[in-house]
Amino acid sequence: MQNLLLDIIFPQHCCSICRKPGRFGTKSPWCKQCTEGMQELKQSSPICDKCGKYINGPNSFCADCSSEEPIFHIARAVGPYNDSFRIAIKVLKFLGRRFLSVRMGQMMAETVLAEQRFWPLDLIIPVPASKGHLEQRGFNQTELLANQIAKKIKVKMAADILKRVKETPSQRELSKPEREKNLLCAFEVCDSRRISGKNILLVDDVYTTGSTSKECTRTLLEAGAAKVSVITWATGCGF
Repeated sequence: MQNLLLDIIFPQHCCSICRKPGRFGTKSPWCKQCTEGMQELKQSSPICDKCGKYINGPNSFCADCSSEEPIFHIARAVGPYNDSFRIAIKVLKFLGRRFLSVRMGQMMAETVLAEQRFWPLDLIIPVPASKGHLEQRGFNQTELLANQIAKKIKVKMAADILKRVKETPSQRELSKPEREKNLLCAFEVCDSRRISGKNILLVDDVYTTGSTSKECTRTLLEAGAAKVSVITWATGCGF
């Protein structure tokens, strides 16, 4: 009912990705061509069996996971951080098109449902946004996505457990070691009793070096979580 109301109040007259004219909404925010393009991108190459990055060649793991296995249980993304997937998350984050989180979150949930190694799950936790990003955008896109995932897979979402306790510069231009140093001790669990022995699904928007996911996972595991798995909208290339 809420999504139908949004479509009535804020009808979308063009594809959110390619801007092709038409009638779109929360259930179908992009055109048929962009939808087909996403499906092709999802199947464009194999993925790392651990972190879900897109890789080339016969190896089962990307270069990063081969050299140092991440502490999270498994990570997956809906598709690669290219073309339509890259545009969609940028439109959500930087243009404030919150309605996109409905379909994007549903697609992330479908990815979780399709991978047995995510299960069982007890709790969904979004990666907390920095104070600067919250003030700039007015919302945390990972919380919007996590809320939609929770509705689809029927698992409780809690956005008040993991908090950011250190303001960090933008990760965008940093190298992998710089990102890891930047995020060290940046997160904290507010109430460890709520995650003790629980299987956690950590939600983020994009997985690139994995620094954010790994630091959040470390924080959750040290606070008593039994297992942490990661779902993102898009992921990078792991070579």
